[in-house]
Amino acid sequence: SSQSSGSSGINAEYGEIGQLNMLIGNIERLPSPELEEQAIKSLREKLGLFKMRYLEYLSKEGGYAGRCVERLDYLQDYIDETDTKAENVWRKKRLNRVLVDYFLRNSNYDTAIQLVKSAGIEGEVDMEPFLAGREIEKSLAAHNTAPCLKWCNENRSRLKKTKVNLEFKLHAQNFIERIKVEDYSGAIQYAQKHLIDTGEDPERLQETMVLLAFKPDTECEKYKKMFSDDRWEELVLEFRRTNFELHHLHSDSLLSTLLQSGLSVIKTHQCYSSERSGDCPVCNEPLNTLASSLPFSHCTQSRLICRISGEVMNEHNHPLMLPNGHVYGERALTEMMEREGVIVCPGTEEVFWLDQCKKVYVM
Repeated sequence: SSQSSGSSGINAEYGEIGQLNMLIGNIERLPSPELEEQAIKSLREKLGLFKMRYLEYLSKEGGYAGRCVERLDYLQDYIDETDTKAENVWRKKRLNRVLVDYFLRNSNYDTAIQLVKSAGIEGEVDMEPFLAGREIEKSLAAHNTAPCLKWCNENRSRLKKTKVNLEFKLHAQNFIERIKVEDYSGAIQYAQKHLIDTGEDPERLQETMVLLAFKPDTECEKYKKMFSDDRWEELVLEFRRTNFELHHLHSDSLLSTLLQSGLSVIKTHQCYSSERSGDCPVCNEPLNTLASSLPFSHCTQSRLICRISGEVMNEHNHPLMLPNGHVYGERALTEMMEREGVIVCPGTEEVFWLDQCKKVYVM
C-alpha cells in the first residue's frame, strides 16, 4: 500500500513541477508589469501549496522507510536468535501480527488496536488501509453513500484499474432509494445525471432502470432482491474488497491462509477413515470438518507411525502385525505385553499374545 501511494504522489509532483515551469516561462513573455506581478503572485501561491504537499509526501515516505527498517530488524531477530525463550517471544509477536490482521479484516477494530498497543507492534502492522475505511463502512451501514462516493472520486484514477465499478453500485443504490419512496421523477433525474455516463455495462444499466416499472413490494424475486436492504450489507463488503484491492491486500486473512496450509500439510486419507488417530489434529473435530475441502498432503517419502506410541516404525522399531491385520510398533507391543501380560488391540479391543504377531516388511 505504501508503494502505490508513494508512486502516485511522485507522479503528481512531476506533473506540478511541469506546470510550474510553464508558468515561469510564460511570465517572461507577458506584455505588462501588472500582468507579471499577478502571475508572480499566483506562482508564489502555487509554490507554497507544492511545498506543503512535498513535505507531506516526504513525511509519509520517511514513515514507510522506518517501518521497513523495523520489519527487517524483526526478521533479523529470528535469524540471530539461538535461545529458545527468545525464539518463543519472536513467535508470540508473529502470532499477534496474524491475529491483528484477522481482527481488522473482520471489522474488530477496537480489539485490533488494543492488541497492537499491548504487544508493541505498531511499526509491524499496516492498519491505515483498514482504519481509513472504517468510517466509510459505518456510513454505508447507516444507508449513507456520500463518504464512499467522495472516496471513489479521490481514488478515481486508481479505481479504473480494478474490475469492479463501485461508484455505479453506489449511485444505483441512491436511485433505488428514491424509487422506494415513490420519487420517480427524482429517480429519473438522478439516473440521467449519475448513472448514464458511469461506463457500466448497458445490460446492467438496463436492469437497474427497469426498477422504475416495479413496486418495492414486488414478488418478482430478481427485483425483490434489488429492493432489499440487504444490498447495503453487500455494498459494505464490496467497498471492503475494493479497498483491499486498491492497497494490494489479499482477500483472505493471513490466519486463514496459515490454517489452511497447516491442515493440508498433515491431512491424509486416514483422517477420513475408520482408523483415525486421537493425536492427529485433522482426525478430530472441528478441524476435520474445516479441512474437508482442502487437498491431501503430497508425500514423496512415507513413514509408518505407531498408533500406540507415536514413534516411527523402522529397522529399530519393527512394525508387527496382529492376527486381525492391525499394525503397531514392536516397542509399544512389547511394553504392553510386559505391563499387562496380553496385547489389547486399540482398534478392535481384541486380545492377543506377542508370539502371534508377525513382522511386516515394507519394500
